[in-house]
Amino acid sequence: MNYYIKVNIAERGENPFAYFAIKDYDKGKRAPLISRHFPLDLISEHEPRLMEFVEGDIDNAYLEIKKSATVNQVSEDGFTCGELSEDAVDFLTNLTKIICLEEKYDELLAPPSVDQQVEDFIKEFFDPEDNELENLDDEKPLEQKDFLAQFFAELEDESDEAEK
Repeated sequence: MNYYIKVNIAERGENPFAYFAIKDYDKGKRAPLISRHFPLDLISEHEPRLMEFVEGDIDNAYLEIKKSATVNQVSEDGFTCGELSEDAVDFLTNLTKIICLEEKYDELLAPPSVDQQVEDFIKEFFDPEDNELENLDDEKPLEQKDFLAQFFAELEDESDEAEK
């Protein structure tokens, strides 16, 4: 396979990320560049080895392969980059093919479902210790209220009091 690959794993700033891109030149000069960009903590849950590339003083791992030439050490304004071993280059090359061509982790890029958004909202704004819903297994079942019936009952009470 005649290809271009770029991988950038950055554990710096507020948004650590892992970026993967590949272009298959066997499909012609105008072949699309296929890329994926993940939050580092999310992709590293599924590929924990990625965190090895940004351990200690190293906060950026960069790999770029252009046809047959490999560039794997780049300095960026005050950020420390580590040199990648041959094993690491092979791992990142294969992972890039899996991520970009086989679309293995695309489900991680999907926006959260409405249920997940509601759950995240509840977690963000309500203290789980105060949440009575979490301890329902040990307690009595919830009482179902008919708010409409309650409203009309209150109206009747008010009208009865007005008549007196």
